[in-house]
Amino acid sequence: MLNARSASLLLLLLAMPAWGVEHPGVIPIDSECASCHVKKVTGKSVHSAMSTQCTVCHVARTQGDMTTLSLAMPKELICFACHEKSAELQQHVPVVKGLCVDCHDAHSSDQRMLLRTAAGPPLSALKKR
Repeated sequence: MLNARSASLLLLLLAMPAWGVEHPGVIPIDSECASCHVKKVTGKSVHSAMSTQCTVCHVARTQGDMTTLSLAMPKELICFACHEKSAELQQHVPVVKGLCVDCHDAHSSDQRMLLRTAAGPPLSALKKR
């Protein structure tokens, strides 16, 4: 069992954004990101979250004339803020490991089910990892 200090540290680490990307300029809170990032909202398969504000998954922090965008939570956990880990998905090893975005694009794709590429290992191979 975790002591109070370890539990606090764990919560702090989980609350920290997983990574950040610098975006030039100041981004107003009500910005329409898709006006510049068109490829994020086009494709044969577009994630339903793209119809909401980007701040559902991303955090923007501005210092001076530079804005840093990061995920609202670690990438291994972010998908499960909305998607439930069903018994069926528990059999899919990448899901268990929190590696959803290794194969699925979080924004859009020209492949079904937001897959990054059409070709890849068969799903049976993913159960053996």
